Amino acid sequence: MKKISFIIITFLSFFLFNNCEEETIADNVFNYITFGAEGYSTIVPLEGSTTIDVLVLTSKASGSDRTFNVVVDQASTAAAGSYSIPSTVVVPSGSQEGILTLTLSDVDLGIGVNDLVIGFSGEDGLFNGAPTTVSYTQQCNEVAAVLDFTFDFYASETEWSIIDALDSVVASGGGYSNGQGTTSENITLCAGRDYTLTVTDEFSDGMDDGDNIGSYTLTIGGVEKVSGGGAFGASESSSFDTN
Repeated sequence: MKKISFIIITFLSFFLFNNCEEETIADNVFNYITFGAEGYSTIVPLEGSTTIDVLVLTSKASGSDRTFNVVVDQASTAAAGSYSIPSTVVVPSGSQEGILTLTLSDVDLGIGVNDLVIGFSGEDGLFNGAPTTVSYTQQCNEVAAVLDFTFDFYASETEWSIIDALDSVVASGGGYSNGQGTTSENITLCAGRDYTLTVTDEFSDGMDDGDNIGSYTLTIGGVEKVSGGGAFGASESSSFDTN
């Protein structure tokens, strides 16, 4: 009889524990904080800054202001120093909405997309929604550049690339066909930026086959920015701007 009573008590305890655990999970699911959208995007003015408001939503209103902790996720690829984000967001009394205001600045942005992933730190008794991503780019006023080549015979050995101030490759090309003679590459860059053009030779003798001497010129709006060629060895690099 004692054994049967023990089994019944154990069963009831297990049932009640699991039932309470399920209720706790359900309560958390229906008591949540989340972002108003999966992602946001904006453009940062050249050498300037901008702000963007990220909407925060809660499932319940409260009779007093509530403060929630905000964190930057490790999945972020935004340039360091290009963003300022508050460590907390406030949902006012009687409301289910709060606004997280971010400041984004043109600091080492380059020309790529910067993704800032933000989320909430663990809040007791709350279900935390998925992180949101703020994507931003530096404003780019496009300029057209032309890279003209006159090759030695071995044009297949010639390659080139243009990198920005953050060492990101923004344009590249080559090799070409042996005996090709000349070519022109049309390249789109951004105004007010610093770049580096590097021309390489696979055979490490530059653009000089002993009979023909090659050369190259990069111009923007008819203005020469870079020129080079001849027996430069394995590579030759030149910095230029698009001012």
